[in-house]
Amino acid sequence: MPSWGGWGLFVAALGAAMPAQADLVVYDDALRNGFQNWSWGEVDLQVPAPVHAGTQAIAFRAHSWQGLSFARPGQPVSAGAYPQLRFWIRGEAGGEQFRLVLQSAGAAVAEAALDGFVAGGAVAAGQYREVVVRLADPPLAYAGAFDRIDLVDASGRAPANPQRVHVDEVRLVEGSAVVDPVFADGFEGSGPPPAGGLAIEHGVAIDGLSGDRFAWTDRAGLPRSATLAHNNAGTAADGSRGGELREFRYQVGAATRTLRAVGGGAGGFGYVVSHPTDAAACTGEGDSSSLGHFTPGQFQRVFEGRHHAIFRFTQAYPRYCTVSAPAARHDVPVTIDWVFANGRDHPLWSITWDLSAVPVGRLADDSRAPYGELRIDGAASDGARSLIAGTGWGDRYRFTSSTDPLTLASAWTWNQPNTVPYAKLWTTAVDATMGIVQSETIDQQDAGGYWGQDLWMRTSGQVSGCPGNHLMPCNYNWPFQTVNYSLSGGNSTRSARIAWGTNFGFLGQAQYRIRGNAYYGGSANGTALPGDPMAPGWPRKSYATYIVFGTHSADPVGAQVAQIETIQGLSLSATIGSVATSGPAGVADATTQTYAPPGYDAVYGALTFVAAANRLDANIAVASGMLRHPLLVLRQYGGSLPATLRLNGAVLVRDQDWLPSPRPGAQELWITLKRDLSGAVNRIEIVP
Repeated sequence: MPSWGGWGLFVAALGAAMPAQADLVVYDDALRNGFQNWSWGEVDLQVPAPVHAGTQAIAFRAHSWQGLSFARPGQPVSAGAYPQLRFWIRGEAGGEQFRLVLQSAGAAVAEAALDGFVAGGAVAAGQYREVVVRLADPPLAYAGAFDRIDLVDASGRAPANPQRVHVDEVRLVEGSAVVDPVFADGFEGSGPPPAGGLAIEHGVAIDGLSGDRFAWTDRAGLPRSATLAHNNAGTAADGSRGGELREFRYQVGAATRTLRAVGGGAGGFGYVVSHPTDAAACTGEGDSSSLGHFTPGQFQRVFEGRHHAIFRFTQAYPRYCTVSAPAARHDVPVTIDWVFANGRDHPLWSITWDLSAVPVGRLADDSRAPYGELRIDGAASDGARSLIAGTGWGDRYRFTSSTDPLTLASAWTWNQPNTVPYAKLWTTAVDATMGIVQSETIDQQDAGGYWGQDLWMRTSGQVSGCPGNHLMPCNYNWPFQTVNYSLSGGNSTRSARIAWGTNFGFLGQAQYRIRGNAYYGGSANGTALPGDPMAPGWPRKSYATYIVFGTHSADPVGAQVAQIETIQGLSLSATIGSVATSGPAGVADATTQTYAPPGYDAVYGALTFVAAANRLDANIAVASGMLRHPLLVLRQYGGSLPATLRLNGAVLVRDQDWLPSPRPGAQELWITLKRDLSGAVNRIEIVP
């Protein structure tokens, strides 16, 4: 199957075999077929570079509501005969805003914001992106005649600050040439993603490695993208072998914030790190807590849909230390899935550690995955990064530092009860934050580690976190690693390293204590609490987290925590089809787990149903809070795109109000429902 990022090339290849009359060319190196230049403002129809194809392109200095306009006076075009408009656009700064307007006899007959038709959801800086406009589909929804196409600056930017935009290869596609191909992997009838769908580019160059870039629109309709570096070949300048996020982009106001990997060995994000209980029985052949991105592996494009994707990394992660002699090396298979869903904010990172080939009890390690460091404030270089203003986490209580910038002398509170594990850090000189939020509660999946419970229900006004040393907790006493090992004395830090955390024994022990520190130093020297629970650390361990970026002032980490809390109160039911009550325990663990609440698959963060003859009639009852743009997965679905989805009886617009992706290989239909749900009645009907 061609990548969605390469869809334009695929269509071009098809077009080469089509009759020339299939397209009504508006512009290719020059205006064609009776179209005239009726533009107003600074427009040059023949610039030699940069072009997308041919030898010439159009340059347009966008400001002050000026416009690029192609008119065909006296020769109107029928939208029925030519139902699709295609062209390529290249921005200067990225995110340039335009309105697309169709006119007939001097009057506007249809118009819409351009971003909804641009691959990736927005005009990109220094890169041509394809624009595909299906005229009859919302939001244009126009099937009549037109004689003029306008592209109007919608930024209102002052003339002194224009953006130079390039446009190339403008054409109208005849109805018989608008194909909906059948792919070899079974996407019968699904066709390419619509404009504004998930865009995937294969083989993107990133930091000396090759990678895949995923571009989507978030819950607010703003563009986001993530570039994952491949892990099967090549080495970056910082020693990384890939298998991680190297770049993330999102929009803040009118600007695009770009987060890149920092320099040094820990750059990038989303790889594995594990620490042994101690280094007494080690082989000596490698770092006992090696950064996982130094170890190569393989990647797999598990699922590439119209609006959803799963990208997988696998590797054998080396463990060089055992609980006791004799020391032995164990290469632990690791599987990581990145899940992207158009219409939602944050990618999901889901992991399975497979310890089944390691004798039980030989390891007593923790997991700090996902792990890594990005320039979360969008700084262009390491030296320009903002000081870290604060850090916070949630195990069974919420910890928050309250002195800006963060130092070991910062004040803190650790006294608010918490149910959903998370970790975060933030800056204030630039309003930015990054966090990790688990997809289920701490009772459902243990997280956090070490001696933290000694400071629960306390504040820095009551007790020093590291007695005799400083006010903050001792660096070895943070249940989730953020910048604890980057702080010293009274100094602040620019490091934005952040990681997950679990207790020792999480990897390898038949049972480990989920509070205290049962295995540090090879002995049980943690303080046991009455009824202190235990959990298995073998043969496999799986969990999933959301990787959260945004402005600190908007508190996206808190919002994602609230979503998991809201999910805990859901009640799903179905009169046609059924609610899925169980499924695999992890991305590489086929062990069946029971869903809690019924229907919620925490492995992929999805509300999961089972179809009946490709149909579903179900209800999502929300006990409290607001469920925002939920991800739905319909199992035992064998068709192409369904015709209709109704919410409480109202028919929603496909690819606009609900974003479907058939996944034939798994017999599933994935849907982002672009609605916020609340209350007891949210009836979903899917009709094939």
